[in-house]
Amino acid sequence: MAILDNPFIQEDSKIPKYQQVINLIKSDIEKGIFTKGSRIPSINETSEDFYLSRDTVEKAYNKLREQGIIVSVPGKGYYVSCDHPHNKIRVLLVINKISAHKKLIVHAFIETLGEQAMVETFVHHYSAEKLARILEEHLGNYHYYAIIPCFKDHSERIREVMAQIPSDKLLLIDKDVEGLKGNYRVVCEDFENDTYQVLSSILKDIRKYQRIHFIFPGGSHYQPAILASFRRFCEDHHFEYDISHAFHGEPVRPGSLYLVIEENDLVEILKYCKNRGLSIGKEVGIISYNDTPVKEVLHDGITVISTDFKKMGESAARLLLEKRVEKIKNPFYLIHRSSL
Repeated sequence: MAILDNPFIQEDSKIPKYQQVINLIKSDIEKGIFTKGSRIPSINETSEDFYLSRDTVEKAYNKLREQGIIVSVPGKGYYVSCDHPHNKIRVLLVINKISAHKKLIVHAFIETLGEQAMVETFVHHYSAEKLARILEEHLGNYHYYAIIPCFKDHSERIREVMAQIPSDKLLLIDKDVEGLKGNYRVVCEDFENDTYQVLSSILKDIRKYQRIHFIFPGGSHYQPAILASFRRFCEDHHFEYDISHAFHGEPVRPGSLYLVIEENDLVEILKYCKNRGLSIGKEVGIISYNDTPVKEVLHDGITVISTDFKKMGESAARLLLEKRVEKIKNPFYLIHRSSL
């Protein structure tokens, strides 16, 4: 039995040894060394020829099975089950957290790519170091790297990590990374102008209130451009306003309008108003960021300003399918409900 065309495993590579085995087998299938239906070397054979542990090779073979590239025939061995393992676009998608909004993006992204792509999803949990570890293990194994770059780490470190990805393979979703070099794909919000334009469109409704309170959470992963846009709106239209990082049960007075990002703060404000008999939409106004099904029915409807997360996922996928390198502004809109 012939072994793989390039039987050398790089000891000092950042790519894990099991992944190097995967890459070699895929390469040999592409070259026609192994064709559909042909048997590949057994785990023991590959382990001996590559001087690898059996566990390492078994992990590689299991991954290849999960990807539909090989099949295991009991008592006989492993066989190639496809002609071209790289026919599908391989995409590594890394999101910042699992939430209702991120699920909308991910679902639309994967659904739009359809059968033309294979997407593997990871979560970096707002950490550039976590993303660095993900890339260390997977860089070089995908056609594209789609990342939602919301981080709590220092911006220079974010750029260092991102710079590892070739710009023609990079796709940023939801926001751009300031100072990142290269010609790469982006689908993001216009944080500088979106809030200003949406609030301006409902200026008549906002004038019912005397003071606007913006509950803007602390943390570098929230865009400061949103705050700048809010301040500009209030100053241009002569509204009294204040900004705090959270709602701590401070007195809510009639004539107040609350602009809220986090759902925890939204719930606390609603509870406060309910306990003190304040009428939402008349005495106290509420506008929340990012729509959810619950906000549609909560207190007869919470007014929301939101980007179109479904559209964001679809647009990102189409950039890859159509091989376009562009920076796209995602639609931003307001849904007017009874809380205003």
